[in-house]
Amino acid sequence: MKVTAFIRQTSAKNNTSDKAHVYFRVRDGKTDIKASSELAINPNHWSSERQGYKSRVSLVSESTKAEFDRKVSELASVISEKYYRGADGEWLKNIIEEYHHPEINRRVSKNKENLLQNRIRQYAENRPLTPRAKLRLLGVAKKVDRYCMYMSKIMKRRNFGLNVDTMTSDDLRSLQAFICKEVDFYEEYPELYEDIPKGHAPREQSENSLNTIFRRIHTVTNYCLKNRITTNDPFATFETPKVIYGPPFYLNLEERDKVYHADLSGCCREMQVYRDIFMFQCLIGCRAGDLLAMRRDNIVDGAVEYIAEKTKGHNPRTIRVPLNDKAKAILDRYSDLGDRILPKFNFSDYNKNIRKVLRHVGIDRKVAVIDLMTRESVMKPLCDVATTHTARKTFIGNLYKKVKDPSLVASLSGHTDGSRAFARYREIDMDMKRELVELID
Repeated sequence: MKVTAFIRQTSAKNNTSDKAHVYFRVRDGKTDIKASSELAINPNHWSSERQGYKSRVSLVSESTKAEFDRKVSELASVISEKYYRGADGEWLKNIIEEYHHPEINRRVSKNKENLLQNRIRQYAENRPLTPRAKLRLLGVAKKVDRYCMYMSKIMKRRNFGLNVDTMTSDDLRSLQAFICKEVDFYEEYPELYEDIPKGHAPREQSENSLNTIFRRIHTVTNYCLKNRITTNDPFATFETPKVIYGPPFYLNLEERDKVYHADLSGCCREMQVYRDIFMFQCLIGCRAGDLLAMRRDNIVDGAVEYIAEKTKGHNPRTIRVPLNDKAKAILDRYSDLGDRILPKFNFSDYNKNIRKVLRHVGIDRKVAVIDLMTRESVMKPLCDVATTHTARKTFIGNLYKKVKDPSLVASLSGHTDGSRAFARYREIDMDMKRELVELID
C-alpha cells in the first residue's frame, strides 16, 4: 500500500498568487482512491519528488515551508495508519476532513445521536420496557433506517436523515407513505431488505398497524421534548392514523369449561400444555407477557400477585387475583418446574395452539371482527381469530356479566380508572339487557 501527495493545477512561470489544493492518493492492488485536502500551495513551488515545497523558494519563509511539509507528511502517515482493505474514496475524504477538523467527530456524533432511529434505539435501551415492547420499538427503528436508505439511495437525496431537531409533519407523512409501500418495495428494491430473513417480508399495513407504529414514534419524540433533547414537535400538525376496534369477543363460561374439561389424551403433548396455559390465563385475566414472567414467588396465600409490565413505568400497582380450584389444579400439574409456575412459551406458538385447541374442541361460534384492511365488520369462527388476549377478555367479560361492577373487575384486571380499553370489555349483551328489563316488570 502506498500513499502519495500531488497537485492537479499548474500556473504560469511567474505567477505567485495561484493556489492548488494538495490531493492524496492511496494505491493498494486494485484499490486506487483519491481525495482533496485543505492544504494549498502555489503550483510553481510544489515538488512532486519531495511532495512538498521545492528546496529553493525564496518568497516563502522557512517556517511556513517547514510547517506545510510537516502537515503533508503527517497527513500521509495518518492515512497510511488508518487504511484497511476495502476502504473507498468516502473513507479517504472523511480521514482528511477529520485531520483538518479534529472536533468534527464530536459534531457528527451529536448529529447522528439525534437521528430519529438512534433516539428510538436509545429510548428502547434506557427505558424500563418488556422484552417484547423493546423488540417492537427496535422494529420501528429499522423501518426508519430503511426509509432513510430509500431516500438516500433510491431517491438520490444524499446524506438524507430524519433528525428530531428538524423533521417535520411532512417528513412523517412521507415516512408513512413509505411504510405503506414496503410490501411492493421488498421486490422492487431488494437492496433495502438484505437484513430481513426470508419469510419476514413486509406485510400490507392496516390503519391500526400504522397507528401503533406512529404512537411509538410519538412516544419517543415526546420523551425528547420532555428531556429537552429537542424543542421540535413534528406531531403538532400530524394526524396519527385512526385506530378502530371491533366488539370484544371471548369464551362464555360454558365454552371455557368445555375447553377446560376436554379430553386431549389423543392429541400431542404440546396441545395439552397450551390448553392448560390458555385456561390458566382465562382464570386470572393477566396479559400473556405477565404470565410468561410469573414465578413461584408470585403465588402468595392462594392468590397470584404481580405488577403489570404495561403500567409498571407510569402507574405501578400490585394486582392480586385469588386462585380458584380450576387454576390451582392446573398449577399442580406443573409443580415440578422449579421456579416457573407454567412451561415457557413463545407468543407465535401460543396463538397457533390456542386456535388448534379451540378448533379441536369445536368452539366455532361466529363472532364479529373488524377486517383491518377494509375496516368492515365480518363474521368469523371464534376458533380462527382467538389469541392470547382472548383469555384476558374471557376473564374480564365473564366477571363483568356476574358482578356488573367496573371498579371491582378493574381491580382484578389491572385496568386504570377511565381506561378506554376496559370500556370495550363492558359490552352490554342481551342477557344483561333482559335482566335490566325484568327489574321493571
